[in-house]
Amino acid sequence: MRRRPCPRRSDLHILPGTMPSPHDALFKSTFGQPDIARSELELVLPAEVRAHIDLETLTVHPGSFVDEELQHTHTDLLYGVRARAGQQALVYVVFEHQSSADATMPFRLLRYLVRVWERWLRDHPEARTLPVVLPVLLHHGDGRWKAAPDFASILDASPALLEAVRPYQPHFRFVLDDLAALSVDALAARTLHALGRLVQVALWSSRSMERLQSAAPLMSVITGALVRDARTRALLIQLYAYLWQTAPPEVAVDDIRSILLLVAGPHGAEDVVNAAEQLIEQGEVKGLRGAVLTALSVRSLPLSELGRARLGSCADVTLLKQWLTRAMTAASEAEVFAGVDGL
Repeated sequence: MRRRPCPRRSDLHILPGTMPSPHDALFKSTFGQPDIARSELELVLPAEVRAHIDLETLTVHPGSFVDEELQHTHTDLLYGVRARAGQQALVYVVFEHQSSADATMPFRLLRYLVRVWERWLRDHPEARTLPVVLPVLLHHGDGRWKAAPDFASILDASPALLEAVRPYQPHFRFVLDDLAALSVDALAARTLHALGRLVQVALWSSRSMERLQSAAPLMSVITGALVRDARTRALLIQLYAYLWQTAPPEVAVDDIRSILLLVAGPHGAEDVVNAAEQLIEQGEVKGLRGAVLTALSVRSLPLSELGRARLGSCADVTLLKQWLTRAMTAASEAEVFAGVDGL
């Protein structure tokens, strides 16, 4: 196969801001897969908790509970598991990727947990009890997490007062997996699913070029041992795209490419090129989606929730261009999306 040249740095300069939260996308694509998520929870949940839940029953629940204004720094996943005694339990994982640790995280987690329970009650109107929810924080900021992982740590009171009011206050700890506090060697030693370990190393290394250079040999070892099935290759391309996106803008494209080619190994060079081209194309995809919405809005043509979902999930540039052309003259949403199942 003839290898295409890597895109120019001028092409890649369009990327900042064109795709929301590359950290979120990589986190959800990876840990939204039950087998990879299971390996993370087996690693970080306390043994006494694991003894009471069956992680083999883990399923992923849709939806997000993070505050809208914080979605650029946090994302989340909710999992369902069965307790060994038969009850339903939930594991709620918040992924924090801002540069400084959020001192109010215990309060934010409390709000998110309440939202989880509120949705549970909406979905189970006959319920008279609530499921156990286990809060987990996965952190990879610039520095290690410094605050205590419990709610009492943010209450302004003396130890004596805290003890006196303990029965009358929310009281919980959260499980903290602080990637920022680990070294490359510690990351290498983690007993995680290989794809999960690879992505955690990539998250850790995204904070600086020095980290990326030091982590590249480890990532190369991991990728070299992977079986290249369809899921693995799709995740690898997304991971390379993530590393393209998060590299400091002053770093030359040849330097980034050299590191990614080392990570990908001799059989992965085409994936590195595909990742860069995918980023450029996705920038075009976002622009086309916006153009379709604008065309419909200018003509006061309403778009249903189903239509918005179809538009938001479409990454086919050719199809989006076709929809944009139709949106200029169509009399209805059905005409815009003619030929699409369900519309």
